[in-house]
Order: sequence, then structure tokens, then C-alpha cells
Amino acid sequence: MREYARYDGPWWEMEKGSERNQTSNALGWLLLGIGLGAAVALLLTPSTGRELRSAIAFGYRKTINGVSRGTQQLRQHGSNLISFTRRSGISGT
Repeated sequence: MREYARYDGPWWEMEKGSERNQTSNALGWLLLGIGLGAAVALLLTPSTGRELRSAIAFGYRKTINGVSRGTQQLRQHGSNLISFTRRSGISGT
């Protein structure tokens, strides 16, 4: 067996996959750190339990509303794209 036959593909493709993996790994750690930092900050703030629960509920509602608006916009863009492709006769396959 030749030496190059042991590898899945060219070296530049192997490096791209590795870079993507490192980027997604770093992004995951960043999000985890942000979440943990926010949780510690909430727990260490000098506020009453009622204020803290209210702040958490407000943040939750704000996040849910933002996600809902984002999904609505995404659906609208998808619908526009589908209707555009149907009108122009572009085939997806």
C-alpha cells in the first residue's frame, strides 16, 4: 500500500476539517463560559430573591420573543425564496 493511500483526502481538505472542528469547539467553550459567567453574576448580585426571579423571567421572555421574531423572519424569507423560485422556474435539482 502506498503512503498516500492511508489518508482520506488531500492535506488541505484535512486541515479545513480540523480548523472547523477547532472553531466549533472554541465557540462551544465561549458560550459555556458566557453562560457560567452570567449565572455566577446573577447569584452574586445584591438583590432579593423576588427581584432575581423577576429579572430571570424578564430575560427569558425577552429571549423567547427574540427567537420567535427570528423564526418568523426566517419563515418569511423562506417563503419569499420559494415563491421566487417557482415564479422564475428555477429548479432545485
